[in-house]
Formats: sequence, C-alpha cells, structure tokens
Amino acid sequence: MSTSSKKKFALPAVAALASALMVGCAEETPVQEAEEAGPTAEAAILNETVTMQNEVTEIVGPNLFTVGEDDTPVVGVDAAAQDIQDGDMVQVTGTVRQIVETDIDTGWDVDFDDDERSYLIERELDLGVAAEDVQVVEQD
Repeated sequence: MSTSSKKKFALPAVAALASALMVGCAEETPVQEAEEAGPTAEAAILNETVTMQNEVTEIVGPNLFTVGEDDTPVVGVDAAAQDIQDGDMVQVTGTVRQIVETDIDTGWDVDFDDDERSYLIERELDLGVAAEDVQVVEQD
C-alpha cells in the first residue's frame, strides 16, 4: 500500500473516531461536567439555572427520570403525562440542587414514590436538577 493510499484510509477513520467522541461528549450534562471538575465547580453550579439537551436514560418513577451518560437526576416533571420515554431527547431547564436525604420529602416540593425516594437516597450528595420546563426534542 502506498503512502497516499494509507493517508486516504486513515483520514476517514480519524474523522469517524472524532465524530464518535464528539457524540459521546454531547451526552454529558453540565451537572456531570461540574461533578467531574470537583468541589469548586459543583459549588459554582449549585442553585444555578441550567438548560441542557440530553437523552433520557431511565424513567425511575412519575416524578423522576435521568439524563446523560452518568444519569443526572431530573425531578419534578410527570414524565408519563408528557409522554417522555427512555431514549427520548429532551431539553430540560431547571435549578441545580444537591440531593440531601432530609430534603427528599420536603425540600423538593414533590411527592416521591418509594422507588424514587430510594433512588435519591442512593444518590445522596450528588447533584440533580429540579425541572421547571421539559420538552421532548424531535430528532431527524
């Protein structure tokens, strides 16, 4: 194989790899980015309003679903009423909150079921989003 043939083969392969990496990065939420960056970044995003577009990874219950590659919790939206399904692309706008067990029953203004409560207790001290608006994004 000549050098020019190797280059012609290598460029599409590199472009495909770069494209795959970019798609993977797009699945990370601002909350996940802050958690990865550490305590200073987490403190900076806490109680801030974020808007993000990510794929729904799990419907935990009627008031809780997760998005993004590390399952950022989104609370306060009735997924069934809005016909939100696993795998849907959604745009979420809401306030970043820290999950604290003592706040689960009173601090989120949501009546969580047992599955949702258990999920949040397992994620205690992680960050989540108290949703103000969730829209399903139509994909081409």
